[in-house]
Parts: sequence; C-alpha cells; structure tokens
Amino acid sequence: MSDKGIKLKDWPFDKGARVKLEWIGAPFRDEKKVVLPVYFSGKVSGYYTTEKLIVDWTTLTSLIIQHYYIDGVITQPISPNQTEEIIITIEPNCVGYFERDYTIHKTNYIERSQTFVIKHNRERLNLPLIEVMRGIIAPNAFLLNRIFEMNSFPLYFTEEYEPDLLRLHFTSSYNAKYLKNEYLHHLVWLLMTNPVRKVYESMASNFQFNNSIRFDWPFQTPIKLKLRVKKTATGYTVLNIKSMLEKELQVSNLEITHPSLVRQEKSNEPRKRIILPLSNSGDYEADATVDGRTNEFDEVVTDILTHEYTDALLITRQRTVSTKQRDGIDDNTKKTVKVDNNSRSMGDIGGTNILRGLEVKSLQNTYVNGELADFKDVLNELSRAYFVESVEAYVGELTDIRERSFAFLDDGITPRKYIVAYVKLRNGKEVALLELERAGRSVSTLIITSLDGSNIKLHIEPLLKYIIFSSGSWLKEGLVKWEKSLAIYKVKHTSNFKNLVFNKISDV
Repeated sequence: MSDKGIKLKDWPFDKGARVKLEWIGAPFRDEKKVVLPVYFSGKVSGYYTTEKLIVDWTTLTSLIIQHYYIDGVITQPISPNQTEEIIITIEPNCVGYFERDYTIHKTNYIERSQTFVIKHNRERLNLPLIEVMRGIIAPNAFLLNRIFEMNSFPLYFTEEYEPDLLRLHFTSSYNAKYLKNEYLHHLVWLLMTNPVRKVYESMASNFQFNNSIRFDWPFQTPIKLKLRVKKTATGYTVLNIKSMLEKELQVSNLEITHPSLVRQEKSNEPRKRIILPLSNSGDYEADATVDGRTNEFDEVVTDILTHEYTDALLITRQRTVSTKQRDGIDDNTKKTVKVDNNSRSMGDIGGTNILRGLEVKSLQNTYVNGELADFKDVLNELSRAYFVESVEAYVGELTDIRERSFAFLDDGITPRKYIVAYVKLRNGKEVALLELERAGRSVSTLIITSLDGSNIKLHIEPLLKYIIFSSGSWLKEGLVKWEKSLAIYKVKHTSNFKNLVFNKISDV
C-alpha cells in the first residue's frame, strides 16, 4: 500500500492552477483497451479553456465531477464551494431515469447525459448513472474491467454455496492483492445481491452490441447513501457518492482458496536473490498511452469512497502446501537493483507495451461490534462536539498489515480489528485516534497530532506495524522514534474514557 498519489501524464494546464472537472464522458473501445473521455477547464498559458483528455477506464475510481484538481493529481480532489453532504434512504419506487444530449461547457463537444432522478423530501436529486457504477456496483479496477467481458467470473473463481456459507476458489488469474478483506466484502455482496449482479453481468452485452452502458436502477429494496450534493434551480445534483451505508451480506461465512495461500515455514537459510527497489520520490504517473498493465499493481489509498456493512463476515483462508521462507542474506545472495520511474498504467492487464498497474483503494467501514462499537459511539458523540468540524472513521484488520500472533485474537484465527479516526477541528488542526480490538488485553487508545506539519495518515501503518511486533504494547521506548514528528497521547480504558478523550482533543 502506497502513500503516493496519482497524477495524469501530460497534464496540459498551468502549474499550480485549480482545474475543474466539468464532465465524465461515455467509455469507448480504443484499439486494444477501453478508455474514457474527461473534460477539464482551467488555465493554459494564462487563458481559460476546456480540454478533452482521454484516460484509462479505471481512472474513473478517482474522478469526481465539478471538483478541482491541481497539477493533474487525481487522488486529491478539492470540493467546490456551496456543496453539502446528506444521508438519504432511496426507495426503489422513487427512482426514474432521464437521458439527453449534453454540450460540454464552452465547447462543441456533445456527450450523452444518463441520470437517475430521485424524489426525496419533495426535492429532485439527479444522480449520474456512471456514479452509481463507480460508487456502488464496481468500486475497484478489477470489477470495472470485468464489466466489458461477458461471463468472465469463471476465469477468476468458482462459487459453492451452502447455508450461511460461500466458498470461492480463486485461480491464479485473480491477483492475490484482491484477497484483502475490503475487496472480498464487496465481492460477496455483489455476487449474492441478485438484482445488482444481474445488472452488472448484463453490461458487457449492452456495451458490445450498443456501444454504451445503460442499466435500470439495480435495487428492489431501499438503500442508504451518503452523498455530496450541490443545489440547483430544480433540486440537487449529486457530485459523488461518499458512502454506501448498511450494506447487508447474505452469508456470515466465507471460505477462500488461492494458489498464493500457502503455509510458510521460517528459515534462516540465505536467500538466492533479493531485489533492492530504487524508488523515485513524488506521485505515480498514470500513462494512458500504453496498451495496458502487468498483473502486478500498487495500491493508493484515498477516502473518496467508503462502504459500511451491517453484518459480520468471517473469512477463512484455506492454506495448502508448505513452503520455506528464507530470511537470511549472505555473500552468495544475488542482489538486483530495480529502478522505479513512477510510470504506471490504469488500464486492464495485457498488451505489448505495458507498465505496472495502479489500484485506488477505498478505506472501508466494515462491521464492528463489542468494544469497537462502543468506540464508534464515542466518535459519533465527538462529531457533535462544538470544537469538531468533522470525523471520518475507518475499520481495518491487523492481518492486512502483518500476519503475526497479535494480529489475531486469542483463537489464532480471527483477525484483530482496529479503527483509525481522523478528526478535523474548527481551529484548523487535525487529530488522529487509533483504537485496537482489545479482547481482554489492556491496550490504550492513541491520540495523535503532527508536530512537523507532516500528514498524520502517513504514520498510521508504521504505528500499526509497531504494535503488532511489540505484541500489543505501546512502549515508551518504542514510540520515541516518532517524538520529533508526532505528539502521541495514550488514553487508558477507564470509566472516564470518553471525557479523557474529549478533554485531550479540545486542548489541541
């Protein structure tokens, strides 16, 4: 998982200029791959103009209409003024569909506008069809690329169903990085939510025979969404889906197999070879001129989209044969220096001229109960405090960081969860809270602020690695490495826990 951002190659606008994404066009097939026309307006050589750019289809995961971008960095969108966030429940009988030609602002370009029209509290909400696809149905590159392949799931996995159990047997074509919990949660939801799956699997034939993506509203029951909207003369335009809330899973248990899931035995024997990466600083550069990408990709985390589930999903990874993991290095170990120029492709796998890929990964709210549910209640109260502007909380599992003993609960099977919350204060400062599932252990909550102006988010994964390797202890001598960049406060779980958290944050 990378701390880098993603920038578009050959960005035509002036350096430092705020550039507005006016419109996202309809995808089309360009020789060997599917691409997307997007329209940005901003200054070129000091003059305002609108430019049409052709980007890889899965760049869609990072694009939000009417938001602003600087220097082509698409993973850091800037919200426009006079927008608001709302949470609505959409009833299926309150959704219509509207389609018309749309002329791009101050150009002769014409695109097709496809919009779901939602009636809510006597207001009209216009929700772009492509946003439903990006934000609800296919929120990652794997699912977006499969949209254009008819009946392709059997190439990547087979399914077995039992009462309250789904088994997925993945092939080597399915990248092992997609075995992380956030990807599996959504895949299970998609496979077992029949109306949505039917819509998803019909898109390939529609695109092949009609050269367009068109589908009916994919839900037969109400859904709950958090939306960023902008007021219009007739109601609201939905700029983007921030969260899909209260997603229901049809099973509680998932068993998976994959060729990469093997038991590894530690060995001090020297490795035969190691690769020493020589990385450039700066963001990854998405190059749309190449044919596609390799099977390997780098993950870039954003908070553009989150999904929250009402149900717990116990994931069992069936490991097969044992292999020896050599950790030693000696004079006979062959060392290869691999230079990384940050060039990447957001296209699909394959082609002649290819680059390593990119995946935009959403930090997701998954199901929590017990102690972590109590902590989320504290965060909900904190979000209403007079000194707090906003609270964003995300749930993860320590096994996604490192698979060591503390990363599991005492049964040695269940991954230990954590919550990281980012609190924006009305004084302009930001605070992070890090809470771990204790399950009988005494583990303090961390309250973290930056001392050197660095991004707090960049320090969360190193801190989680530390707590895993220290077997669940925030030792003072271990935290000293962060003393120049972070102020770290430990809060014990006493009867006065909530007040201690509130008081410490209000003093920042």
